[in-house]
Amino acid sequence: MSTLKDVAKKANVSVATASYVMNDSKLITQPTKDKVLLAAKELGYRPNRNAKNLKKSKTNIIGFFLSGFTGPFFNEILEGIQDTVIEEGYEMVVCASDDKHRLLVERYVDGAIILNYHISNELLTSLASDKFPMVVLDRELDNPYIDEVLLPNKLGIDQSVNHLVEQGHQRIGFIAGSEESYDGEKRLEGFKESLSKRGLTFHESDLIRADFTEISGMFGMMDYLDNHDDYPTAFVSANDEMAMGAIKAVQHRGLKVPEQIAFVGFDDIDLAQYFQPSLSTVRVQKKLWGRTAAESLFRMLEKKSGVEGEQIPIEFVPRSSS
Repeated sequence: MSTLKDVAKKANVSVATASYVMNDSKLITQPTKDKVLLAAKELGYRPNRNAKNLKKSKTNIIGFFLSGFTGPFFNEILEGIQDTVIEEGYEMVVCASDDKHRLLVERYVDGAIILNYHISNELLTSLASDKFPMVVLDRELDNPYIDEVLLPNKLGIDQSVNHLVEQGHQRIGFIAGSEESYDGEKRLEGFKESLSKRGLTFHESDLIRADFTEISGMFGMMDYLDNHDDYPTAFVSANDEMAMGAIKAVQHRGLKVPEQIAFVGFDDIDLAQYFQPSLSTVRVQKKLWGRTAAESLFRMLEKKSGVEGEQIPIEFVPRSSS
């Protein structure tokens, strides 16, 4: 059975453009429409009429679209969303995928919360409407039907850098995640700005790229130490798990934390306080983040005005690693 993605590939257009055509959008030129409709005909593709019929009446289901379930970070966000969903008398489906996003594209849900960098901005803007609102947690989008509930990433990083500078550190490195991550790149951007405003230099050679997992932080730091005899006295990490992995690599080399290299993470996952040494970090109110996102989505569904620029509080938590 052919999918919308198959049609888009055959017509050499994006999935978002194919979706526009199937929904008879006036934003698409006639030649492109003809190309997509011809591809659909040749593949025998038929839009999911059941999904369209569902959207004529409410499903009372909210979709939470994640990039994946790995790591301990997502549980509290899910809990916050779920609490609100239950209070509103709805149900929630949680979807994690790299490319298909069928429940989103075919609108099996009344509204969506997005924390998945694999889903393109173009697809979201093509689908969002008065009848299909969305809340994004991982990007900035200027769209009347898409609300943003974002973390103050730069503020958290600035608090981390300030702490390390007060401890006497002058050369500080950074452990970054995937370049596709909005939060990760905002933290890196904030790190550079925080160093600059304190008259400190950002050394590109002191940037370690990993993928937000503990194992990637460990291997990234091992590789860094293999290739550098001279290294920073401290590192800020874009999340706790990479910081923990990096600390294990440093300890494996016989270096002391924080005496020789100090570390600060971000998120304050449950394990951070029990890690050896306990991890200094930026505490994110993850459950509140999820609840705030869900409340924002229900306000949109109920056509109520939202709260502009609602901020999720964060807090720097100093511990033994720095």
